[in-house]
Amino acid sequence: MRELSIPLFSIGFLSTLNSGVGTIASPFWGALSDELKSRKKLLLILLSISAVLLPLYPLARRSYHFFLIGAVFTFLSSVFEPVCTAMLIDSSPRKTNLALTQMNVFNSLGLGLGRILLSPLLNVLSVSWAMSSLYLLSLLVILFVFLAPDIEHKRYEIVRTNLQRIFSALTAKKILKKNNLWAMYLGSFLRQFGIGGTFALIAVYLTENVGLTRGQTVLLASANPFLQIPSHIIFGWLVGKISAKMVAVSGMLLSGFGSMLFAVSGDYRVVLMAYAVSGMGFGAFINGATNYVSQNVPENRRAEFLGLLTSARSFGSLFGPIVAGFLAEISFVFMFVFMGVAMLFGGFLTWVYCQR
Repeated sequence: MRELSIPLFSIGFLSTLNSGVGTIASPFWGALSDELKSRKKLLLILLSISAVLLPLYPLARRSYHFFLIGAVFTFLSSVFEPVCTAMLIDSSPRKTNLALTQMNVFNSLGLGLGRILLSPLLNVLSVSWAMSSLYLLSLLVILFVFLAPDIEHKRYEIVRTNLQRIFSALTAKKILKKNNLWAMYLGSFLRQFGIGGTFALIAVYLTENVGLTRGQTVLLASANPFLQIPSHIIFGWLVGKISAKMVAVSGMLLSGFGSMLFAVSGDYRVVLMAYAVSGMGFGAFINGATNYVSQNVPENRRAEFLGLLTSARSFGSLFGPIVAGFLAEISFVFMFVFMGVAMLFGGFLTWVYCQR
């Protein structure tokens, strides 16, 4: 988008639009999969359709092209996180915290290897051709979903309208009040607000303000997912030793400090440290938050409330990039500090209100 001279606000708005669609889609698909007999069929159908849309991104030339493709693709692909997580918990013979740790490790490994692969591709290919190359690789996910077992689960027997599925939180106040579960969702929203704002324009900041090349920018960004891997292992283990709440809180605080480091980054070493701290923060947050939600919701509504967690995060990413776009026009440093403070505040609220 930057190569096409599209304004910063529009670049940030794409993240906002995708997050807004994800906010609606994640709880909807999660709730629907709880009611259906087969989670796998729903996952396979929607991912297959979304795979048809993904190669349209390199063909986009105007802002509204990106907005239209992003909105439809995000709506369909939002099925992946809540449904896959629920399938893993349903099928794994291991404890929930260990199963989620395993899943999160492979997620982060994929992100890291993708960026390692992308860095040399950008040195020899245009952005469009690099995107097309990775698209071909991403098609393998459909094969693996097809090969996955179709796991039986405890179905939610009450039939709901689509609006009730989308806004499931409004019909589940009793569950959200248990152990102040609502505070975990609020903290997750604030953390994602800060992360969404921090990373919405990070590539522009690092190339135009810090002076890194595109290849260097992508390579340094790989530190984030690679540091998530030991973080998943450490904090996934800690969930079984201390409360999931405190693990999630530590992740929110680390994420906030990571954004603060971007504010003072003058060379690649500080940028590398900021990515590393943010990566450790994500590993702690996602393991703590996912386990806390799983522990405090009915088993037959697990995908719904995991989808709601994804929705709360998407809701944060809805507003974070918009605010970041305005603040970056004033000062990137102020923007990073603002986002860091938002995440620290989210951690404080979660620590005070969530019960063990």
